[in-house]
Amino acid sequence: MSYPTTRALLICGAVAPLASLLVFHLDMVFRAGYDPLRHAPSLMMTGDRGPLQIANFVITGTLMIACAAGIRRALPAGRGARWGPRLVAVYGAAMIAAGVFVTDPQLGYPPGTPSDLLPGVNAQASWHGHLHWMTAFVVYAATTLACLTFARRFAAEPGGRAWAAFLAANGVLAPLIMYGGSLILQPLAISGEWYAVLDGIAGRMVIPLGWIWAALVPLRLLRTRAAMEAHS
Repeated sequence: MSYPTTRALLICGAVAPLASLLVFHLDMVFRAGYDPLRHAPSLMMTGDRGPLQIANFVITGTLMIACAAGIRRALPAGRGARWGPRLVAVYGAAMIAAGVFVTDPQLGYPPGTPSDLLPGVNAQASWHGHLHWMTAFVVYAATTLACLTFARRFAAEPGGRAWAAFLAANGVLAPLIMYGGSLILQPLAISGEWYAVLDGIAGRMVIPLGWIWAALVPLRLLRTRAAMEAHS
């Protein structure tokens, strides 16, 4: 496989997560009844405009699998050369699954849903709702492992320490916020407004933490290759 093809695959990963975040936040602004400090990000897969965010997840995941192939070509040897691409591929596949298996309506969204309804806590969750949260956990587990894997590699490279520090911090914060919000704050949200606000803030933080790293890794590889070509 030629480098132009590898470069195109890496660009898929550098662009897809950022474009996904843009689509996500623009859609959030124009969603009737959607409260960013009350409703989980995944709830935008429900309702009349749900297919837009389903497609957003599926397309982003597909492009990240393509990026994993590019990373494998860009890292033929060294730290993270084997597990780094595999973890990115798992991340992409889990993101596709999270889009296919849609979460259940809850906490007043979509409009018409009872404001105190929380499947899995005070109501029965659907099979696809269960699978959605399982795949979401896989997304963030892959995020943590990939961040730490690439942080270890970048820390040993010239000019890579800042990249490594960011990835390591991201890898620690992402699961803490994801699992803390889902397992602790979200169940408490139905009993108190402050818990609901904290859960909403966690939801706003966890999406960037789960997406931006995936753009930074291929971007770093692209910059490293460009620097090598400039000095050759």
